[in-house]
Amino acid sequence: MSVGRDDAVYPISAAAQRVGLSARTLRIYEQEGLILPARKPRSGQRLYCEQDLIWIRCISELIHGHSLTTTGIRRLLDLVPCWEVKHCPEDVARRCAPHLNIPEMAVRTPAGPPTPSASGETEAEMAPGDAVEIKIFYGIKEFGVVFPCLKCIQAERIARRLAERHPGRVVVRKHDVLSPEADSYGVMMTPTVVVNGEVVASGKGLSANRLEQLLARHLRAKDEEETCGPA
Repeated sequence: MSVGRDDAVYPISAAAQRVGLSARTLRIYEQEGLILPARKPRSGQRLYCEQDLIWIRCISELIHGHSLTTTGIRRLLDLVPCWEVKHCPEDVARRCAPHLNIPEMAVRTPAGPPTPSASGETEAEMAPGDAVEIKIFYGIKEFGVVFPCLKCIQAERIARRLAERHPGRVVVRKHDVLSPEADSYGVMMTPTVVVNGEVVASGKGLSANRLEQLLARHLRAKDEEETCGPA
C-alpha cells in the first residue's frame, strides 16, 4: 500500500471537489481496486495527487461515457494498461505512464514513435516477406465511436503472446472497426481475426490452441515455399 507520496496533497474532500464526484464515489473506486491513494502514516487519512485525479476522471468517463462498470474496468486493467483501455494517443501514454499509481495494472511499455528506415519506411511497414500476418479488428461501434471490447483485448493478448514465440516470423496488427481496413474485409462483428488474409474468427474469441494450429500451418507453407522456390 502506498503510505506517503510527496506529491499527494489533496484530502478526499478536496479531491472529490476537484473531480466533481462525491467522497463516497472515490471510496467505491478504491474498494473496487481502481485507485490507491496515499495514506498519512499516523492518521491513515487518504491523500491524492494530481495524477490520481487524472485517473479518477478517466474512470468516471469510462463509466458514464462508455457504459463500463467498475468491475469491467478492473477486469480490463488486469489484461492491459489504462492507456490501451482508453485508447490514448501514444505520446499521452508515454507522458502519463511513469506517474501512474493504479493497483495491479497489467504492465506494458507504451509504444514509442515508429522508427523510419533509410528508405523512410516505418518498422511496421518493413515486416519481412516471409512473416505470417495476424490482423485483429477490435472495438464496439456506437454513435460513431469505438468503445473498448474485452473479447477483442483477449484476442490481441493471445495473438501477441503466440507471435513472441516466432520473432520476426509472425506480426500482429490492430485495426479498429471503423478503419478503412475493416471496411475492406467487410467486418461486421468483433473481434475479427484474419491470418494471412484468411478470416478465422468473427464475433467470438479464438482459443490459443486454435490460433497456434493456424500459425503452424501458415508457417509450414512459408517454409515449403522457401524450400521449393518459385514455381
